[in-house]
Amino acid sequence: MSISKTPNHVSPTFREEPGAELGVVRTVTLVLAAAAIMFLGLSIGSLFDQAAYVIPLWQVVAGTAVFGTPVIMAAAAPWSSLRQLRILHGAYAVTFATAVVSWIPAFVNGPMPADAAPWTVGLTALGTVPAAVAWRSSAAWIYLLASALLIAPIRIIADGGADPSLAFQFALFTVPVCAAFTAVVRVAVSAGREVDVATSAARASSMRAAALTARGEEQAHLDALVHDEVIATIFAAAGAGRSDSASTRAQAARTIARLSELNDAATNVPELIHVDYFVQGLASSITETTDAAEFVIDGNRHAPLPSSIASALIEATVEALRNSVVHAGGDARGDIAAVARSVRLSLSEAGVEITINDDGTGFDPAAVPANRLGIMVSILGRVNALAGASATVWSEPNRGTQVTVGWVQ
Repeated sequence: MSISKTPNHVSPTFREEPGAELGVVRTVTLVLAAAAIMFLGLSIGSLFDQAAYVIPLWQVVAGTAVFGTPVIMAAAAPWSSLRQLRILHGAYAVTFATAVVSWIPAFVNGPMPADAAPWTVGLTALGTVPAAVAWRSSAAWIYLLASALLIAPIRIIADGGADPSLAFQFALFTVPVCAAFTAVVRVAVSAGREVDVATSAARASSMRAAALTARGEEQAHLDALVHDEVIATIFAAAGAGRSDSASTRAQAARTIARLSELNDAATNVPELIHVDYFVQGLASSITETTDAAEFVIDGNRHAPLPSSIASALIEATVEALRNSVVHAGGDARGDIAAVARSVRLSLSEAGVEITINDDGTGFDPAAVPANRLGIMVSILGRVNALAGASATVWSEPNRGTQVTVGWVQ
């Protein structure tokens, strides 16, 4: 799922695990298909009876589009994303309206009996429900009113104006019936969206909490080591001239061993982070760092990530973006907003990789001082110190910068 977004806001393109809103829209799609089949069964007699009044080709094309399209949408729904389903529903709403309006020029042999309404005007809900799924509330309600008001002139044309009052009564009756369906769909879709927002916030919060817990444990180990071993070794070394150098070497060896143990512990933190929590935490961190970045996600992963890996990758990404915001514009660009930035997260069962790009002024990595902690420690040092993790920085003057951090399981 890789959808390009405008670079003035962070827009992660998540794998579409069945969220609440997506589940609601898929259910509505299936119900729409069932309704289309039911209406076809109820209207089949009218289709044959009214064939003599309209152009035959129109009857075939309009009937196929109105009754066949929802079935195709239902068949595609299990494999379609929320965005794709909205597009399909919007296209069907337009198709239905086109079929209704095109009946007027297709009606060539009239008038029809006063009690025989064109088959299209009795199916208005088939168009208003998809409109409620695809568009904003205002557009959906406008579509409903326009569809209902169109019924009156069509019925008047159909029966030659024999009973205009009946035509207007039918149009007015259609409004509350279709409004009920539209309201139910709008409420259901909105409720699903609110559930997804709450779930997303909970995941982001859990990710931050887990990362802070892992970081706190790592810091506690480090503090204990510094207090118990490193300081003792320093005192021993300071007094080496008055003490047994063999004991000093033994103390240093113990300290090195403890440092090795700490490194192993830091790279094997038992806490695991669900990949969706990791994605949400990364997205939140990007948003907090800059609103001038594009966020794209490729691939899928179901296995969780070690919390230490997740924390290191997110922090390295944030540091890379922070460096880009501060340095990428430079004197050559002047306008830092003109720099295009992107973050691409690649997921697989074998591991994860994050690539941070900008097309800013760039720099010469060989000329970066060793004391530049942002690159040497926050990005390269922290990530490369973890088992299975790696970090690289590529840049050239006036050609932009690319930072890649990843982890292989």
